[in-house]
Amino acid sequence: MASVSLRERHKAETRRRIQEAARTLIAEKGFEGATMRGLASAAGVGVGTIALHFQDKTSLLFSAFFEDISEISRRAVETAPRDGDIREQFRHMLRTMYGYYGENTLFLRSVVKEALFADGEWKARFDGLMQEILGRVAEQVEARKTTGEVRRDVSGLRVARVCWSLYAAGLIDGLNHDRFDVDGQVAGVMELVDVVLGGVLAGGRP
Repeated sequence: MASVSLRERHKAETRRRIQEAARTLIAEKGFEGATMRGLASAAGVGVGTIALHFQDKTSLLFSAFFEDISEISRRAVETAPRDGDIREQFRHMLRTMYGYYGENTLFLRSVVKEALFADGEWKARFDGLMQEILGRVAEQVEARKTTGEVRRDVSGLRVARVCWSLYAAGLIDGLNHDRFDVDGQVAGVMELVDVVLGGVLAGGRP
């Protein structure tokens, strides 16, 4: 049993080393410029070893991103200040998510471009993660109905979807610059979130 555990730990460490090499090399050379041979050399393994862990370069790219973004997005929701208002919660989530992109801009520029057009298994996994995040944000909106902060006729899921759209637009805009300006993107998106939270009709909802 101990030998199996040791083997699994070694396998996980090799996988992690390959993913770290992918993050570094793709940040330097871009997705197209990073070859499997180069990735193997950077990770200190053979090309065949990479093939044992990942089906192809796209799978390697997406796996490194998916594991990161899953952990970051869940942390963003779970650490949002419970005693703050809903605007402060949204701002915290934005700052946490954009902070990750700010630290890994070059790598993530390649990832996001490829992930936007993912299909098959990876599309299903990305869609599943997005629905999970939307559901958790929606729960926070719904919880604010009991305090009177959010109107009872408002759909928490619809608010979450609108805010996700604003987040995605800010993300793409940020990645289009040489440096992802985390604070600037947070401020810009929060201005739009304020429109959602405040509404635009002078007389209230129709």
